[in-house]
Amino acid sequence: MRLPGDFHFEKQGDPWLSWHYITSNAHTILSATRTHVTLTLEAVLLGLLFAIPMAAIARQRGWLRALVTNVCTALYAVPSLAFIVALVKVFHLSSLTVVIPLAAYSLVILVRNILTGLDEIDAEVVDAARGMGLSDLLIFIKIRLPIATPTIIAGIRLAVVSTIELVVIGGYVGQGGYGQQIFQGFAANSHTQLMTYLVLTVLLALVADAVLLVVQRLVTPWRRGVRA
Repeated sequence: MRLPGDFHFEKQGDPWLSWHYITSNAHTILSATRTHVTLTLEAVLLGLLFAIPMAAIARQRGWLRALVTNVCTALYAVPSLAFIVALVKVFHLSSLTVVIPLAAYSLVILVRNILTGLDEIDAEVVDAARGMGLSDLLIFIKIRLPIATPTIIAGIRLAVVSTIELVVIGGYVGQGGYGQQIFQGFAANSHTQLMTYLVLTVLLALVADAVLLVVQRLVTPWRRGVRA
Protein backbone atom coordinates (compact mmCIF):
# COMPACT_ATOMS: atom_id res chain seq x y z
CA MET A 1 0.00 0.00 0.00
CA ARG A 2 1.37 3.41 -0.97
CA LEU A 3 1.14 6.09 1.74
CA PRO A 4 0.47 9.78 0.90
CA GLY A 5 3.89 10.73 2.23
CA ASP A 6 5.79 8.22 0.08
CA PHE A 7 7.49 9.26 -3.16
CA HIS A 8 8.28 6.32 -5.43
CA PHE A 9 10.77 6.71 -8.24
CA GLU A 10 12.28 3.21 -8.16
CA LYS A 11 11.19 -0.23 -7.15
CA GLN A 12 7.88 -0.74 -5.37
CA GLY A 13 8.18 -0.79 -1.59
CA ASP A 14 11.42 1.21 -1.49
CA PRO A 15 10.54 4.87 -2.12
CA TRP A 16 13.17 7.59 -2.20
CA LEU A 17 11.30 9.46 0.55
CA SER A 18 8.82 8.02 3.03
CA TRP A 19 7.12 9.70 5.97
CA HIS A 20 6.35 6.25 7.35
CA TYR A 21 10.09 5.47 7.42
CA ILE A 22 10.78 8.70 9.32
CA THR A 23 8.12 8.09 11.97
CA SER A 24 9.11 4.45 12.36
CA ASN A 25 12.78 5.33 12.84
CA ALA A 26 12.40 8.54 14.83
CA HIS A 27 14.59 7.29 17.68
CA THR A 28 17.40 6.30 15.31
CA ILE A 29 17.15 9.64 13.48
CA LEU A 30 17.34 11.62 16.73
CA SER A 31 20.32 9.59 17.93
CA ALA A 32 22.11 10.09 14.59
CA THR A 33 21.34 13.81 14.73
CA ARG A 34 22.81 14.16 18.22
CA THR A 35 25.98 12.36 17.17
CA HIS A 36 26.28 14.40 13.97
CA VAL A 37 25.84 17.70 15.84
CA THR A 38 28.28 16.65 18.56
CA LEU A 39 31.01 15.71 16.09
CA THR A 40 30.47 18.96 14.21
CA LEU A 41 30.71 21.13 17.33
CA GLU A 42 33.79 19.30 18.60
CA ALA A 43 35.55 19.71 15.27
CA VAL A 44 34.74 23.42 14.86
CA LEU A 45 35.59 24.27 18.48
CA LEU A 46 38.91 22.42 18.18
CA GLY A 47 39.54 24.28 14.94
CA LEU A 48 38.85 27.62 16.67
CA LEU A 49 41.16 26.66 19.52
CA PHE A 50 44.03 26.42 17.03
CA ALA A 51 42.87 29.06 14.54
CA ILE A 52 42.93 31.99 16.99
CA PRO A 53 46.60 31.65 18.06
CA MET A 54 47.60 30.74 14.50
CA ALA A 55 45.99 33.92 13.19
CA ALA A 56 47.65 35.95 15.96
CA ILE A 57 51.04 34.50 15.01
CA ALA A 58 50.40 35.05 11.31
CA ARG A 59 49.85 38.79 11.85
CA GLN A 60 53.29 39.27 13.39
CA ARG A 61 55.36 38.97 10.21
CA GLY A 62 54.62 38.66 6.50
CA TRP A 63 56.53 35.40 6.13
CA LEU A 64 54.68 33.92 9.11
CA ARG A 65 51.38 34.83 7.49
CA ALA A 66 52.37 33.03 4.31
CA LEU A 67 53.61 30.02 6.28
CA VAL A 68 50.45 29.67 8.37
CA THR A 69 48.08 30.06 5.42
CA ASN A 70 50.10 27.59 3.33
CA VAL A 71 50.02 25.02 6.15
CA CYS A 72 46.24 25.39 6.44
CA THR A 73 45.84 25.02 2.67
CA ALA A 74 48.07 21.94 2.64
CA LEU A 75 45.99 20.30 5.40
CA TYR A 76 42.80 21.06 3.48
CA ALA A 77 44.26 19.36 0.40
CA VAL A 78 44.63 16.00 2.20
CA PRO A 79 41.82 13.62 1.08
CA SER A 80 39.32 13.30 3.92
CA LEU A 81 38.91 9.52 3.76
CA ALA A 82 42.67 8.96 3.68
CA PHE A 83 43.13 11.36 6.60
CA ILE A 84 40.52 9.56 8.71
CA VAL A 85 41.73 6.04 7.88
CA ALA A 86 45.33 7.05 8.70
CA LEU A 87 44.28 8.24 12.16
CA VAL A 88 42.45 4.98 12.86
CA LYS A 89 45.84 3.38 13.47
CA VAL A 90 46.61 6.03 16.11
CA PHE A 91 43.26 6.67 17.81
CA HIS A 92 41.54 3.45 16.73
CA LEU A 93 37.76 3.99 16.38
CA SER A 94 37.41 6.92 18.78
CA SER A 95 35.74 10.16 17.74
CA LEU A 96 39.17 11.78 17.41
CA THR A 97 39.64 9.91 14.13
CA VAL A 98 36.93 12.20 12.70
CA VAL A 99 37.21 15.32 14.85
CA ILE A 100 40.93 15.97 14.21
CA PRO A 101 40.76 15.85 10.38
CA LEU A 102 37.62 17.99 10.31
CA ALA A 103 39.19 20.51 12.69
CA ALA A 104 42.22 20.63 10.40
CA TYR A 105 39.98 21.30 7.39
CA SER A 106 38.20 24.13 9.21
CA LEU A 107 41.49 25.97 9.75
CA VAL A 108 41.71 27.19 6.17
CA ILE A 109 38.38 28.98 6.61
CA LEU A 110 38.73 30.12 10.22
CA VAL A 111 42.30 31.44 10.04
CA ARG A 112 41.67 33.41 6.87
CA ASN A 113 38.48 34.96 8.19
CA ILE A 114 40.06 35.89 11.50
CA LEU A 115 42.96 37.51 9.64
CA THR A 116 40.58 39.32 7.31
CA GLY A 117 38.54 40.61 10.24
CA LEU A 118 41.62 41.87 12.07
CA ASP A 119 42.96 43.47 8.89
CA GLU A 120 39.79 45.55 8.54
CA ILE A 121 40.74 47.59 11.61
CA ASP A 122 42.05 51.05 10.76
CA ALA A 123 45.56 51.59 12.13
CA GLU A 124 44.63 55.15 13.13
CA VAL A 125 41.92 53.79 15.43
CA VAL A 126 44.45 51.53 17.16
CA ASP A 127 46.95 54.40 17.47
CA ALA A 128 44.25 56.62 18.97
CA ALA A 129 43.40 53.90 21.51
CA ARG A 130 47.07 53.60 22.49
CA GLY A 131 47.20 57.36 22.85
CA MET A 132 44.34 57.12 25.34
CA GLY A 133 46.42 54.71 27.41
CA LEU A 134 44.73 51.42 26.50
CA SER A 135 46.90 48.31 26.74
CA ASP A 136 47.23 45.85 23.87
CA LEU A 137 44.86 43.47 25.66
CA LEU A 138 42.16 46.14 26.08
CA ILE A 139 42.64 47.23 22.48
CA PHE A 140 42.06 43.65 21.37
CA ILE A 141 38.97 43.21 23.58
CA LYS A 142 37.33 46.59 23.05
CA ILE A 143 38.39 47.48 19.50
CA ARG A 144 39.90 44.69 17.42
CA LEU A 145 37.53 41.90 18.45
CA PRO A 146 34.23 43.82 18.07
CA ILE A 147 35.21 45.13 14.64
CA ALA A 148 36.38 41.70 13.50
CA THR A 149 33.43 39.80 15.00
CA PRO A 150 31.12 39.85 11.90
CA THR A 151 33.87 38.47 9.66
CA ILE A 152 34.88 35.87 12.24
CA ILE A 153 31.30 34.65 12.69
CA ALA A 154 30.92 34.51 8.91
CA GLY A 155 33.93 32.19 8.88
CA ILE A 156 32.42 30.07 11.65
CA ARG A 157 29.22 29.76 9.60
CA LEU A 158 31.16 28.49 6.61
CA ALA A 159 33.19 26.13 8.79
CA VAL A 160 30.10 24.69 10.47
CA VAL A 161 28.22 24.09 7.21
CA SER A 162 31.21 22.45 5.52
CA THR A 163 31.93 20.35 8.62
CA ILE A 164 28.33 19.09 8.77
CA GLU A 165 28.78 17.79 5.25
CA LEU A 166 32.21 16.27 5.92
CA VAL A 167 31.10 14.51 9.13
CA VAL A 168 29.29 12.09 6.81
CA ILE A 169 32.68 10.59 5.93
CA GLY A 170 33.02 9.53 9.58
CA GLY A 171 30.34 6.94 8.96
CA TYR A 172 32.93 4.96 7.02
CA VAL A 173 34.72 4.15 10.28
CA GLY A 174 31.53 3.65 12.30
CA GLN A 175 31.43 7.02 14.08
CA GLY A 176 27.66 7.28 13.87
CA GLY A 177 25.81 10.37 12.72
CA TYR A 178 24.08 10.59 9.37
CA GLY A 179 27.15 9.18 7.63
CA GLN A 180 26.84 5.72 9.15
CA GLN A 181 23.17 5.55 8.15
CA ILE A 182 24.01 6.72 4.62
CA PHE A 183 26.69 4.06 4.22
CA GLN A 184 24.33 1.40 5.59
CA GLY A 185 21.60 2.51 3.21
CA PHE A 186 24.01 2.37 0.30
CA ALA A 187 25.24 -1.11 1.27
CA ALA A 188 21.66 -2.38 1.65
CA ASN A 189 20.55 -0.63 -1.54
CA SER A 190 17.85 1.12 0.51
CA HIS A 191 16.72 4.20 -1.37
CA THR A 192 14.58 5.34 1.55
CA GLN A 193 17.34 5.22 4.15
CA LEU A 194 19.92 6.74 1.81
CA MET A 195 17.81 9.67 0.69
CA THR A 196 16.35 10.35 4.14
CA TYR A 197 19.75 10.96 5.71
CA LEU A 198 21.06 12.89 2.72
CA VAL A 199 18.11 15.26 3.03
CA LEU A 200 18.61 15.50 6.80
CA THR A 201 22.26 16.45 6.25
CA VAL A 202 21.23 19.32 3.98
CA LEU A 203 18.49 20.44 6.38
CA LEU A 204 20.87 20.37 9.35
CA ALA A 205 23.35 22.56 7.46
CA LEU A 206 20.60 25.06 6.59
CA VAL A 207 19.32 25.18 10.17
CA ALA A 208 22.82 25.62 11.60
CA ASP A 209 23.55 28.45 9.17
CA ALA A 210 20.27 30.19 10.06
CA VAL A 211 20.97 29.88 13.81
CA LEU A 212 24.48 31.31 13.42
CA LEU A 213 23.11 34.14 11.31
CA VAL A 214 20.75 35.04 14.16
CA VAL A 215 23.66 34.84 16.62
CA GLN A 216 25.69 37.13 14.39
CA ARG A 217 22.91 39.71 14.37
CA LEU A 218 22.51 39.48 18.16
CA VAL A 219 26.20 39.97 18.97
CA THR A 220 26.68 42.77 16.43
CA PRO A 221 23.68 45.09 16.96
CA TRP A 222 25.62 48.05 15.58
CA ARG A 223 25.71 46.38 12.16
CA ARG A 224 21.92 46.60 11.93
CA GLY A 225 22.16 50.33 12.48
CA VAL A 226 24.79 50.65 9.77
CA ARG A 227 22.67 48.72 7.24
CA ALA A 228 19.62 50.81 8.12
